[in-house]
Amino acid sequence: MSVRNYLILCVLVAVTVSLIVLFVPGVADTIERELLGFLSRNAR
Repeated sequence: MSVRNYLILCVLVAVTVSLIVLFVPGVADTIERELLGFLSRNAR
């Protein structure tokens, strides 16, 4: 995968996640809970 394709993929994933968080109720809380759990388990 070239760098250009990788960057396009990253932008598409970021935009998709942002739209889902804005328009689907409850997803933001789930993402926040999972992220905080991940960070708390891996913090040293």
